[in-house]
Amino acid sequence: MEKSIHSFEIVDDNIIVKRIDKSLLTYGEIRIPNYLRDFFHFHEMEKHDRWDIRITYNKIDYFGVLYLDDYKRLRGKLRWGKDLTRELSNVTSKYVFESYGYEIKEENVPLLRLEKIDRQTFIADVIFPEDVERDAKEYMLHADKFIYGIKARFENDPEIRLKVLKRQGMSCAICGFKYENFYGDVGRGYIQIHQVIKDEMKMDEFDLDKDFIPICENCHGLIHRNKDEDLTVSELKQIIHIRHELRKTEKE
Repeated sequence: MEKSIHSFEIVDDNIIVKRIDKSLLTYGEIRIPNYLRDFFHFHEMEKHDRWDIRITYNKIDYFGVLYLDDYKRLRGKLRWGKDLTRELSNVTSKYVFESYGYEIKEENVPLLRLEKIDRQTFIADVIFPEDVERDAKEYMLHADKFIYGIKARFENDPEIRLKVLKRQGMSCAICGFKYENFYGDVGRGYIQIHQVIKDEMKMDEFDLDKDFIPICENCHGLIHRNKDEDLTVSELKQIIHIRHELRKTEKE
């Protein structure tokens, strides 16, 4: 269902991606065009409603408001506080403002990914297309081809990687690890991609929700550790779950 309109991309019914721009970093708000009114449930709002919202970014909750400023056309704004604006500015300003001396290219501008949990709760991620492409090239140089075989060609295709991250975010789909949360700036924008299916398929046969997942290096290495037969995603998730339950029992 991916659909790009202006600076927004509608990934699915609960996920949109917006190119981060000067207005977003200066004013701490997003003007919501009417083609996104259903995503933000504007049809449920009364003329003077202001919904309090929560945006979780890097495991920290930030708060803001969602409101209509053009009731007749159902157009509105999503606005948050200075604390979230400051966090987003710290990690993306050099890609947006010329004064930083960085060569600004439209294709490298960071993307704000918003996943809707309910009409007033969102999870935010920042995706760096430049890092996605760079990491793909670096990984192909160092990956053990005997272990990863032909799958590496798809797991490290920059186009596939970017699409998967837009749909699924920057955290490991198996253990939940997020590099930026643990390592700070040095881990920002880093994650690997795992091709879940074993057999080679054509590009147009892929289901980006089912056939690929974002994955940390630890989980990725363990899945491929046995060269005779990979662990499945569900098997590794079950192992982690069992270990977690055992630790809880030991503490009790």
